[in-house]
Amino acid sequence: MTSPLRERRRQETAREIQKATLELAMQKSVEDITTEEIAAAAGVSTRTFFNYYPNKEAAAIGHPPSFSEETKDALRKGTGSLAADIKALLDEHMKILVRDEAIVRGVGNVLRTNEKARGILDGFLVGERRALTEVLCSRVENRQTATALAKNAVDAIGGSIFLWEHTEGMSLHQALDVVWDGLIDASRLLSSSPTE
Repeated sequence: MTSPLRERRRQETAREIQKATLELAMQKSVEDITTEEIAAAAGVSTRTFFNYYPNKEAAAIGHPPSFSEETKDALRKGTGSLAADIKALLDEHMKILVRDEAIVRGVGNVLRTNEKARGILDGFLVGERRALTEVLCSRVENRQTATALAKNAVDAIGGSIFLWEHTEGMSLHQALDVVWDGLIDASRLLSSSPTE
């Protein structure tokens, strides 16, 4: 079993490697930097780099925060409206992202130019959608409905980050509120009866 101190040190080293990767990627593209340059900038050996990440694109993406077990459990056991409970989960997740705005912005820059990095993040997001689908299956009977809700929730985070990156003066929390309101409006439109 890994001790809490050792795990914290591993997380700090992984974060330093990610930060070094993103800083170098600001100067030149990820394609043009080497793992040796990243390791040197992070103050670790190349061997240590590869103990944490399989490649430089993975180092740029880092370890995105998952929805916490506490927030998933709160959603699973929630007694409020499903919309309010999903929004609460997203609000809690956004608090984590706000603490790392510089990293979020750096990852966004890499994603705009690097297809391999996008693929790595997409793989992570598939896992998040699956986990959230399982949680939502405890609240809705239809698995397809749970899957659609999970996809929309995960996409709301990405949409919020995109809006925040492209709207001067907007906070991540404000961006989430705007994206969420759009999602609710879209849901109302889809559920309204067609007029003939």
